[in-house]
Amino acid sequence: CPYTKNIWTIVLAMCNISRPILPWEEEVIWMTDHSRGHSLPATVRKMALAASVYHIWMERNRRSFKNHFLPVFEIIGKIKQDVSWKLLTGGKIQRSERYHSICINWGFFPEDAL
Repeated sequence: CPYTKNIWTIVLAMCNISRPILPWEEEVIWMTDHSRGHSLPATVRKMALAASVYHIWMERNRRSFKNHFLPVFEIIGKIKQDVSWKLLTGGKIQRSERYHSICINWGFFPEDAL
């Protein structure tokens, strides 16, 4: 749906991925193929996918059972908060110029930190 596509497009952009959105089955295959290993981008992609699925499902339930609708930017904020918190508390973030833009996109540390 357009709502979910909008969220996923923004999440991919925060992962520094710019490409058309694929059908769900292909999207899962693409993310699986491009999220192997333990590098920061791979870890962020895995967490971003999990957080996106979770918060989109929660929004679906909110709409279905409570007739309450959150705007896209609030769902993105929830996804960003979950991914950032998990990485920051897990000690997975190392300041590196190599991954500077992805860290800025997800709010891991301020722009002037490097």
